[in-house]
Parts: sequence; C-alpha cells; structure tokens
Amino acid sequence: EVVLGPPHGGGCCQGSLDVVSLGNGGSIVLGFDHNGIVDGPGPDFVVFENPFEIDEERVFAELATVALSDDGSDWVAFPCATSEPPYDRCAGHSPVWRDGGDGPVDPEVDGGDAFDLAEVGLGRARYVRLEDRDDLVGLAGVFDLDAVGIIHAACP
Repeated sequence: EVVLGPPHGGGCCQGSLDVVSLGNGGSIVLGFDHNGIVDGPGPDFVVFENPFEIDEERVFAELATVALSDDGSDWVAFPCATSEPPYDRCAGHSPVWRDGGDGPVDPEVDGGDAFDLAEVGLGRARYVRLEDRDDLVGLAGVFDLDAVGIIHAACP
C-alpha cells in the first residue's frame, strides 16, 4: 500500500523512508485498472524513488529499469544500461520534492524521473513494471519505490 498513494519525498538532501525496497534484482508491477497512461505532449508518467544529492555534483542513485504494457503480457522497456550519470532512461536518480497531497503530477515541481510513452513507441499502457538492476550490488543495487504518478491519464 505504500506505493499506491502520493510520493513522500525528502527534497534534495534526504531520501524518503516511505518506500518499498525491491531488493537486488527484485521487481514490482503496478496496474492501473481505472486509469491508463496515454501518450500526450511531453512526459506521461513519473517514477518516484528516494535518491538524494550527496553534493552539488553527485546524487545517491539506486536504479531500476522501467517497462510498460497495455495487456500485462507484452512488455516494452526503456533503455537502462549504465551505472553512471546520466543513467540512460533508468528510474531512481532524480530527487523527489513532492511530499503527499492530491492534484496533478508535475515533474518540474514534484521531481522524480519522468517518462514519455512515445520514446518506446506506445500510445497507452495500463501496467508499469520496475526491475531493480541486478548488476548493481550493495546499497547502489536496492531500488526503493515511493510512487508512480500519471501525468496523462485516460479511462481504459
């Protein structure tokens, strides 16, 4: 239930503890029964983890691959193939500014890692799968999911 509400970010310098840790190589699938993510202008959804800035040049990031599906069977993943900035299209490297509350998701204000369905050739998706990077070990290898927010939604 922790991941089903709004994010509870700690801002630039502190990661949230209101998260679910996937464990090294672990994964989670979130389904949106009453809303689907649709491709609109710009980013379509945001993944909120709990990274924080170590200093002005470094972020403590724990990465995951983001994959999408409209039927829960066929998946398309964003490229996530690096363990150093800028992290390709991995989730888990942008601090979260939003701390609770209702209302629209705005990655410019709320933080998190924003994704655009058009980048992977999809027009809509009802499922988001987050997979912890099993090639990263120790603290760098444990993705902690806070929330997923939809920017462009439509009823399925």
